[in-house]
Amino acid sequence: MVKHDATLAQVDVLGVLSISKVPLTPGAITFYTFRQQHSASAQLSRMSRAGLVKKTRSKEDQRVVRIKIRPKGEELLKETRQAGLGQARRLLKSCLSDKEIKQLDGLLRKVRDRALRELEMKAEPLPETIDVSDSCPG
Repeated sequence: MVKHDATLAQVDVLGVLSISKVPLTPGAITFYTFRQQHSASAQLSRMSRAGLVKKTRSKEDQRVVRIKIRPKGEELLKETRQAGLGQARRLLKSCLSDKEIKQLDGLLRKVRDRALRELEMKAEPLPETIDVSDSCPG
């Protein structure tokens, strides 16, 4: 696999931003990525300096910051997503049948749902500002 100059946390943030129809606040990003506010703020600052995202202050309230993915971030996400998905597919298919992969998917969903219940959260549908129609290419 080709090595990319990105952390998993950065790829996670870029993935969320790439499917959002509108720029997101740092708070929304922390919610979708299950991160702490302070660590996400530092991460977003580093990503902004690297040209991966753009931070814009609200004209109505200067305390409000919105984050948008930049073309450099989109390109990095595309490269890392393709490489990661390809590697995951090869790994799964090398040791599991199609039936077992479907079973694994069901089991992972069950674990996710249980974890969300224990955290007193619900697996809710994504808001209308999120578009996942093409977030995981074939």
